[in-house]
Amino acid sequence: MSRSVFRFVPYTIVQDPAVCPEYEAECVSGDEEGCGARSGSEGDRGRVEEWMFEHIRDTGHRSFRRTFTDFAEVDQAGDESDAWVCGAER
Repeated sequence: MSRSVFRFVPYTIVQDPAVCPEYEAECVSGDEEGCGARSGSEGDRGRVEEWMFEHIRDTGHRSFRRTFTDFAEVDQAGDESDAWVCGAER
């Protein structure tokens, strides 16, 4: 009979610093159907918010669906990888 030894390693899930997150908004204002206008995908949340303010100004629409997308890495707990921040020079 053989014996097995299992070692459990704790992991953490972190945002991948090598890939910038993306932001997007879609207008969902409307009686039966949403307007459907979209900001387009942006790496800067501020640009999406600007688009929302402009859309409100131009249409009066005030309801939006916001989307945030990022990439994640699973690392061993305590693993101190690069402290590189998205958009910064290495």
